[in-house]
Amino acid sequence: MRSSRRWGVIGAVAVLGAVAVAWLLRPQAIRVETATARRGPVAETVSDQGIARVRQAYVVASPVNGRLERVSLEVGDRILANRTVVARIRPIAPEFLDPRTRLQAESAVQAARSALESAIAQRDRLEADATRARDQLERTRRLASHGVAAPQELENADADAAQAAHAVRAAEADILTRRANLESAESTLKTPAAGSGQLVLVTSPASGVVTRLIQQSERTVTVGTQLVEVGDTSGLEAAIEFLSQDAVKIRPGQRAAIYNWGGPAEIAAEVRLVEPQGFTKVSALGVEEQRTLVILQFVGPPDTWARLAPGYRVWGRVYLRDVPDAVLIPIGALVRDHGEWAVFCVDQGRAHLQRVRIGVLTDRDAEVMTGVGPGDVVVLYPSDEVHDGARVAE
Repeated sequence: MRSSRRWGVIGAVAVLGAVAVAWLLRPQAIRVETATARRGPVAETVSDQGIARVRQAYVVASPVNGRLERVSLEVGDRILANRTVVARIRPIAPEFLDPRTRLQAESAVQAARSALESAIAQRDRLEADATRARDQLERTRRLASHGVAAPQELENADADAAQAAHAVRAAEADILTRRANLESAESTLKTPAAGSGQLVLVTSPASGVVTRLIQQSERTVTVGTQLVEVGDTSGLEAAIEFLSQDAVKIRPGQRAAIYNWGGPAEIAAEVRLVEPQGFTKVSALGVEEQRTLVILQFVGPPDTWARLAPGYRVWGRVYLRDVPDAVLIPIGALVRDHGEWAVFCVDQGRAHLQRVRIGVLTDRDAEVMTGVGPGDVVVLYPSDEVHDGARVAE
């Protein structure tokens, strides 16, 4: 009886010991951080920096050759179309003649005057010949009427009279040419008058503000010399330098926003143009990058960007894809499994590896297309200890 009881106690102690050892050696639950999949809006975007500029800029140029007076406008002054005087230009005065040039001009005047006198004498001689030819024609005509002169003689006299008249008209034209040459030669000897000539007032073809003074100081200008740039700041836009691999995803009309421009809120915008020509730009790290200008047109009330001016640095964001109701998980829950995305879902204290198909990736969240639903619990930042089927605890 005592022996049986002793063996029973020993057996009970052995069983308890085995249970204790098994409990101590059992796998411990891995402490993990978890998050719950939820529904919410998400957008795929690309961002980069650029500058603000006016969409319509007008360069006012000089319409005449002349002497530009100092431009009194300053950058930021408002211009009214065809009313505000942008610049004043006076005709260029002739240069003063040095002694050698004056002597040459006086000689040219004397030569022109002599040529004119010669042309007048030539005309007088030709007029005398024309008078004699007309008299001869009258005599021949009277003789021919009485049958004394032959018809051939009458024809010759008529031709001589017509030829003499033509020679007189040519001499008159030559006199006009010689007189014009004389006036041209005499004009070089005239003393220039300071400030002579009509003042030309230059106005802007469009209203706006002065964005750049190309020529401000007094100087001699020619036709087409650029003077002032006028821009309409109510039509501001942003030229953003996107990487070419991002620019290929952007299409005109997509929603955009301007941020980090110094104002209190983002500025609504939309893509107006993706320029078809890229360019090479060296980054701050010395790396050559292919970039493309994407033009973002501001939309909404102009008061939202009233303090923004052309040339200011801005950041632009373009929304490539916008999902208002997507299944979202923190981006830290994603792991790679044989080249595909996966997450560890927590179910009844165990982690289960679940492959997922990812849509939009942002800096915080990931859109899950398939594999995880709203309310599912996923492991954040899983360590190497977490594996499929492992016991986990928050």
